[in-house]
Amino acid sequence: MTVDDLLSRLDRVRRTGNGWIARCPAHEDHSPSLSVKAGDRGLLVKCWAGCTLEEVTEALGIRVADLFFETPTPRGRWTTPTPPKLDRVSLAFRFELAALDRRLRADRILKAATGFDIDEMGDKDFDRLMNVIGRAYDDQEHAEFLETVADDLRVKAYQTRMALDAA
Repeated sequence: MTVDDLLSRLDRVRRTGNGWIARCPAHEDHSPSLSVKAGDRGLLVKCWAGCTLEEVTEALGIRVADLFFETPTPRGRWTTPTPPKLDRVSLAFRFELAALDRRLRADRILKAATGFDIDEMGDKDFDRLMNVIGRAYDDQEHAEFLETVADDLRVKAYQTRMALDAA
């Protein structure tokens, strides 16, 4: 059951900050006391006047199991969720932003590291400096990888668009 299916069975439904509130069908409700929220695995329903979940679902003519998203369909088969459509162009943009962030950070660190006189450093400070510089070079390599992934995503998006235009 979806949120819309459940809300269509209720009276005086009003949107709240994180869900909805409506009149409870299990008791004579003059001011809305039933809260409804979509959870990770189903619909969360609570009557703040004290009605049990079973009383609320019985008054709505549904079972408690109907409130879960992964309940079998009437024919006994599980519904398969459709995966969200992948927007390769916006994903490529995100990879490019991550690459830019890593490149800028690495450049700042490597530029700052050029001014140190290692002869005056102790072993501990020298080790810390070398670790930071090593991470900066790792960031540069990671940025190159992220840029390659972004390029591949853009090529795939272009190929998909051309295939759709040709069809």
